[in-house]
Amino acid sequence: MKRKFFPIILSAVLLALGCGISASCSGNDEFSFKVASGVRASLSDNGRYGFVLTVKGEGEIPDYASAKDAPWYRKSGRITDVVIGEGITKIGDNAFTDCKVKTVVVPSTAKTVGRNCFYKNTGICVFGETVTADGAKTYAYSETKPDTENTHWRYIGNTAFVWEKKKVLFIGNSFTFYSDIPALFNEIAVSAGEWTEVESVTQGSWTLKKFADKNDEYGKIVDEKLTSNNDYDAIILQEQSTKPLNDYDGFLSSVKSLQSKINRTQADCRIYLYSTWGYKEEADARKITVPEMEAKIREAYEKAASAAGLKVCYVGSAFTAVYNDYPHLNLYYQDNKHPSYTGAFLSACVHFATVLDIDPRISPYIGGLDADTANILKTAAYNAAH
Repeated sequence: MKRKFFPIILSAVLLALGCGISASCSGNDEFSFKVASGVRASLSDNGRYGFVLTVKGEGEIPDYASAKDAPWYRKSGRITDVVIGEGITKIGDNAFTDCKVKTVVVPSTAKTVGRNCFYKNTGICVFGETVTADGAKTYAYSETKPDTENTHWRYIGNTAFVWEKKKVLFIGNSFTFYSDIPALFNEIAVSAGEWTEVESVTQGSWTLKKFADKNDEYGKIVDEKLTSNNDYDAIILQEQSTKPLNDYDGFLSSVKSLQSKINRTQADCRIYLYSTWGYKEEADARKITVPEMEAKIREAYEKAASAAGLKVCYVGSAFTAVYNDYPHLNLYYQDNKHPSYTGAFLSACVHFATVLDIDPRISPYIGGLDADTANILKTAAYNAAH
């Protein structure tokens, strides 16, 4: 059930090479060059200081003696996507070995993939009977969920995804269970075509220190879940709302304690810290604004994540963005502290965007919200995650 690679958006990017590789250097022609008879490649900026390599035409991408002989080799470290157009009939040896892309779709016209053609961790997605010369694993196209994971792939929008189960565990308190954020996360994922199994261990006011203690009532449940299997793909840890501010050392110690337990019991699990939001009562007590409180919380989570080598789900940052830009959207429950359904939906979208690395706007699920509100929340979540 382990994730072997993350999905990659299949847009068209290729890094511009210098004038020495059969490239025309007049105007924008420097971003287009000849690969072989009838086959050309082009470069476009992906907007993230990287490039998508696009190869199109009719004919073969030739064999190269080594990765260094491929014309895009000098820029391969910044190539984030490789797009190969229909009409390409063969992909030669060593063509994209140093392009560390996560997935690549082989067109239906290409029946042969050469030796050492792609980076070792690239998922090779094919449409039919495509042969890899060195026996590299391929994934067959299927829009319906297969019986087994890690055997097939499908499109969601313009993105290729491998059908693989992602098992996710939420550990936290009422900032996690109000409106059942884990269930909303799962609904968003399923509607996007993801294959997820979501669990949670939550209790109001509980701290990560308690969850890390196997003698605690809920810490025991966490311990049993971790020791009874080793197949969680992601675990999300949410601390009591003010502890990162009031007792940072205790917060960090608890994070590291749970991290140690997760690393001992799970084969390949990513750990995320759930950075929460500011709220009026506590902000007033500190004589700061709600966004200022959230910024302090975020700073504590970022500091802990850096110290432990973990990632952050920036839910609080998304709350602040919506709080500032869309004040008519009420993210808070009646107590002005816990998340309303709208706030919970926003939280779930941030987790979806961060943990699954998918733009939540591709999911049709709106959970009873109006479409405009759902889109605002999904966009804020995407921005917070990126």
